[in-house]
Amino acid sequence: MDVSVIIVNYNVEHFLSQCLLSVRAGMKGLEAAGYKGETFVVDNNSVDGSCAMVRQQFPEVQLIASKENLGFSKGNNLAIHQSQGRWVLLLNPDTIIQEDTLLKCLEYADARPQLGGLGVPMVDGAGRYLPESKRGIPTPSAAFWKISGLYRLAPRSAKFNRYYLGNLPRDASQPIEILSGAYMWMRKKALDEVGLLDENYFMYGEDIDLSWRLMKGGYQNHYFADTSIVHYKGESTKKGSLNYVLVFYKAMQIFARTHFSGPGGRAMHAVIQIAIYLRAAMAIASRAWRAIALPLVEWSVLWGGLLGFLTKYGEWQGIVYDWNWAFPATALYALVWLLAIKSQGGYDRPWRASSVAKGIGLGSLILLATYGLLPEHLRFSRAIFLFGTAWAGSVLAVVRLASSAWGSHTSDPVPKRLYLSGASDLQAMQDLVRTHDVLEPVAFGTVYAVSPDATSHDLEDGIQWLGGIDVIPDALRVHQFNEVIMSGREVSASQMIRAMSLVSSKNVRFRIAWTDDGQIVGAGGPERGAITEWHGAIFKPQARRSKRLFDVFSAVVILCVFPVFILRKQGAWLGAALEVLLGSSTWVGYEDGHAQHALSRSTYFLQRAEGRGDRARQRMLLTYVRDYRWTMDAQTIWEALISYRAIHRHGSN
Repeated sequence: MDVSVIIVNYNVEHFLSQCLLSVRAGMKGLEAAGYKGETFVVDNNSVDGSCAMVRQQFPEVQLIASKENLGFSKGNNLAIHQSQGRWVLLLNPDTIIQEDTLLKCLEYADARPQLGGLGVPMVDGAGRYLPESKRGIPTPSAAFWKISGLYRLAPRSAKFNRYYLGNLPRDASQPIEILSGAYMWMRKKALDEVGLLDENYFMYGEDIDLSWRLMKGGYQNHYFADTSIVHYKGESTKKGSLNYVLVFYKAMQIFARTHFSGPGGRAMHAVIQIAIYLRAAMAIASRAWRAIALPLVEWSVLWGGLLGFLTKYGEWQGIVYDWNWAFPATALYALVWLLAIKSQGGYDRPWRASSVAKGIGLGSLILLATYGLLPEHLRFSRAIFLFGTAWAGSVLAVVRLASSAWGSHTSDPVPKRLYLSGASDLQAMQDLVRTHDVLEPVAFGTVYAVSPDATSHDLEDGIQWLGGIDVIPDALRVHQFNEVIMSGREVSASQMIRAMSLVSSKNVRFRIAWTDDGQIVGAGGPERGAITEWHGAIFKPQARRSKRLFDVFSAVVILCVFPVFILRKQGAWLGAALEVLLGSSTWVGYEDGHAQHALSRSTYFLQRAEGRGDRARQRMLLTYVRDYRWTMDAQTIWEALISYRAIHRHGSN
């Protein structure tokens, strides 16, 4: 065997298909010249159908389907151990090689006994040259110019752009130092001597580490310019995300600890730390701006309208206002309305007109109720509250419509469903949903499903099994599901809670399908119905706000009447109240396997369904999570108080 091509894949099925087609053409070129090659695909537990595609369309490929995400290094090493080629090519799935790339690289490499590794020019999907096609060793100074971005000021400088070897021509084959992991051609004998990829690197940095070890082992790394490949670059990762930045710089820290010591190592570590803090600060600032941009615009327009009304009203009534007070007071009025809208879920996506209307009404009531308590110089006219109520509704309607048009947000997206069920109940669930909704159960004709017990199922016509419950976050990200249908017969309450806790920050609709005409005990007693909604689920933003507001209110009350608790010898409640007030804990939670971390607070003091039998406990937990109201927490606290029950901290710190 002459060449072993190894591709590690993670949820990029369509790119992988293109890549394998190009590799197949390259293998034909090798065989026509009298050489032999083999291809491996290591799949890191993808949920996009990659494995099925490889089995069906590329039977010549040796597929290694992992049940977990091994990362880049472990995945490649797994296949390298099984490979038979004299040369090993590590290839990214989001690449396309030319028909003669493998043959040209093989002939070039065979003619150079000291060659350990080889890279080629890469261009992105738009045909732009990628500078990482040739790189130098990331010394502390090279890392500084790269991470700071200052290398762009002198892109052809050997000193300032050493990281990308900017002084070397792009169209000439020559020795270089560092290869790119997207296309990393290596001598198998050299790997046996210097070792495989360092598995301490999960992703990024392992190519730099191995390239340097090849050089230390007496081999040369070359840049071969007589062919090129397309690298779509980062299609399987989010390169602009904070998570990518942290993973990349963590890899650089491992490299610095491994290959630099003394002042050089400390300098590189300092550069990387500064870069992490700067990028993290930029990401946080960007996220904060996205969060406040819409409220800031609405507050500004609302405030401007109140000022305009007060000016015209004063002219009409012949009133001279003290603008030293009127100016900040109207700003405060606008802020009260927006805070009331926020408290009613008016800023939750998708936007609901009912939530906005309730918030405006609540804000008006608060302002009118406190009007008589305001100092005389802040009482301008009750008319401003009447105007403000109508103006707030108009402002928010116009701004939200403009924002939706700009961002293409829809309040009622077409359902794309994921089923959580075993194989035996899946067909009945589809029939039930179709009957209940009077429409086809799944968009695009394919039924996507995950199994509650994480077992794999044989592929059936029209059904794509994605894995167990833990793959739900990846499944939602890859397939853009907006609804999850759970089997009431095959999925336990704890599994339902687990599924929902995994995507608590996503705008996903959860429903339960009762195919056996079962019942679920809700807040008002037994409920009947084939499809059960999760309207007030504890994971939704409005429920989390309600829980937090109750936590704060009850903690303040308990601290205000602290002598009562001291007399009752329940001093532990005071310390707990302080923790709840500071936000590090919540009063009431539950422990149910992995779901103990599902609440917005990591620790809690009172357990829901404590002391109940298993069946009753499961039902109470499901009701608590599905139909949460603050009165449930109040009832639990009251029962603990009147029974003198001791409280203890539960959960993780």
